[in-house]
Amino acid sequence: MQRHFAKSEDEPLTPKTAKQAKGKHLHVALCVLAYAASGALQPTLVDWLRSNGATGVAMLPMLANTLAVACVAPLRELVLAPSKKTYGERQQWSWRDYARSWRLHGKLLRRVALVALLDFLANVLVMIGLLFVGAGVYAVLFSSGVAFAALFSTFNGKRYSLRQWCGVALATLGMALNGMASVEDALQTGHGALGRLKLGAGVILGGTALHSLSLVCAESVSQSEELSSFRLATYVGGVEASVLLAHNAVLLLARGSDRLYLRHILRHHGDPYQVLLVYGALWFADLCHALAHYALLAGAGAVALTLSRGVQMLFVVGIAELAFCGQDARACLTTEKAASLASVVCGLLLYAQRAPQRKRAELLPAQ
Repeated sequence: MQRHFAKSEDEPLTPKTAKQAKGKHLHVALCVLAYAASGALQPTLVDWLRSNGATGVAMLPMLANTLAVACVAPLRELVLAPSKKTYGERQQWSWRDYARSWRLHGKLLRRVALVALLDFLANVLVMIGLLFVGAGVYAVLFSSGVAFAALFSTFNGKRYSLRQWCGVALATLGMALNGMASVEDALQTGHGALGRLKLGAGVILGGTALHSLSLVCAESVSQSEELSSFRLATYVGGVEASVLLAHNAVLLLARGSDRLYLRHILRHHGDPYQVLLVYGALWFADLCHALAHYALLAGAGAVALTLSRGVQMLFVVGIAELAFCGQDARACLTTEKAASLASVVCGLLLYAQRAPQRKRAELLPAQ
């Protein structure tokens, strides 16, 4: 029997496909920048709210985040997407059909409920941890989710090359090195502060692991079912926002608005109107972050999404250097921070670099 080898299936890019690929890469890059910038802004705003007594048992920062996530799909489908529909599609559209399209049944309902539960528990742990540590420690520890996401993705059937694993390791190492300065600051401030740091760090790491697991599950749901990642975001955010609204309603009945909200703000010499404005800014930052988050999840996957937190770390360090270095020497760029940034950048480049295409020959029977 003679053996004939087929030609490689890799075909040269046509101008049309090359343009589409370039557009997709640009879209992902813009999403990464939006994700990193908004992610760097979120803990800064929460820090301000905490210093003004606007956080506590009501968990208002988390409520703002879940309300923003719940708005993702309606905003995209009703505000951004209609311009892309044809005239006939717009004429046939109705609110009743749109509401019916949100119904879930059977296995899909159970999988969405699992994602919502994991994400809710992760957000609770991360928000509690954020109240014990500052924005810098939070950003570093939460960025370590890339290692958890890569590990959980392997159980979901994904395989990564040695180069990508090296990229994940370098990015995780860089984020860990950047957090050493915060640990040293806690050691210098006494055992009480160190104990709070350990507790907060442990809670955040646990929340980060759960968050990465929820991302892998969400990626699996959005890829294997007739459900977009944006709709999944609204389901998850809607469930979590409902729980937190019920939580606040119970607290309001038990304590009243003055004791629950205003008294803490005034005790910290805060202005309720400024707090309200900052919460509006936090909601908008959460919305931008959620839109970029689920766009990246759909276009690049859970691991690439968590790697985007390395870019977020670059924003955090850059903002600290430009805005706070003159006031606080700990915010300035040091040799250790520069080394951690270099490690993160190398890790991101290693993971994103494509492996060379190998020509594969198929064994065909003789004709």
